[in-house]
Order: sequence, then structure tokens, then C-alpha cells
Amino acid sequence: MSTGRFENQGINEGVETITELYSKIAVQAEELVHKSYEEAGKAVVFPIDINIITKYLKIKVERDNLNLDGASFFNRKLGVTTIRNGEVNIIVDNTVSYKTRRYAVANGVGRYLLNQSKDMLKNNYAIPLIPQSLEEIAADVIALFLLMPITTFKDEFLEYLNSCDKRPLDVDEWIQHLGDKCQITPFNLAIGYQQMKQVLCYQRQEEFAKYGFDVSKMPEDRYGKIFA
Repeated sequence: MSTGRFENQGINEGVETITELYSKIAVQAEELVHKSYEEAGKAVVFPIDINIITKYLKIKVERDNLNLDGASFFNRKLGVTTIRNGEVNIIVDNTVSYKTRRYAVANGVGRYLLNQSKDMLKNNYAIPLIPQSLEEIAADVIALFLLMPITTFKDEFLEYLNSCDKRPLDVDEWIQHLGDKCQITPFNLAIGYQQMKQVLCYQRQEEFAKYGFDVSKMPEDRYGKIFA
């Protein structure tokens, strides 16, 4: 059996490339959150009010029953995003939980940002089956970083660790706490937490690189505790 199949496929380089993209999305999403909150005259805290962002972007949000009784599909339609002549509308299903509606709106914002220059667009957001296009995955990445901006996440994680007496950390309790604090469903948080880890690891390595990977030259990082 060959032991070099994984090693010779450039997997590390591929992960670095996608993580660099995630980092750019995270930075841009955080900027959008801060601009939206600044215009509303509010401080950025969890849970992120997605309505402040849609108002800033002039997106109309409505609620309706998007799933007929007795439907034969496994997928549940959670949101519909439309762009017509520059007007953007997101309709979310009114029969699902508050956390699910929040995420559906955030996903709709992601769809809009990915298609901002188009005059006509209609996209459906549905779970739990596998998406048919990579654009839905891209919209999910944007949604995650809108609802969980990186700096606000780091502040929350640091505060949690400072107040936690358990050693080692119970990761299930931490994820439950984070989901409640951010008001993100377990399904979406399970996906998004990995992307958040990738971004923070990448940004940490980029910071190390500035100082020639010499830890002794690094300035003190107030978030140092959240890294392994």
C-alpha cells in the first residue's frame, strides 16, 4: 500500500487556499456588520440582529408559509431570495423556529451579495439534503460570518474560557453555549464552527509570519488563551 497518496496531492496547499478565501469573506462580513450597526447607532453584540443588516442593505424581509401541508419532498424550503430591477426581497418560512428563520435571512443576504449586480434572480434555500450548487455553500459561509463576526466570536470565547472552571473544556457545553448566544441552529453551527476555526488559525499563522515565526518577537495577544 502506498503511503504517499495523500502527501502528494497538495492537500495542505488546497486547504490554505480555501481558508484564505474564508478569511477574506469573514473580514468583509464583519465590516458589513459594523457599518450596519454604526448606522443604527448600536454596539455589535451577540446575537447579531440580522434585521439591522437587511435594513442597511435595503432588503425587504417577509414571512410566509413556504411548505404546503402533505409535501412529498424531504427538503424543507426555508427561504426565497429574489432580485427584480434592483429591489431585493427575502421571504422566510413562518412555520420554523426563530433560529432557523434568522439563518434563512442571513443566507438570503449571502445570496444577494453573491449576485448584487444582477437585475433578475430567484433562489431557494432548503435543508437538510445536499445542495445542488456551490453557490449555496458560499452563501452559507457569508451567513455564518454575518451572524458570528470573528472579533465578537473571539471576545465571547475568551470570556467563556475566563469564566470556565472545567479542565479540560467540555466542548459540547461550549458549542451549546455558543449556539444559544449567537442564536444559530446546531445544524448550521456545526458547519460554520469548522470555517471559523480555519479562519482564526489562518490569521494566527499570518500574524506569526510577520515576525518570522519567532514567538519571542510577537506582541502580547489578548486572545492567546483561545488557541491550543
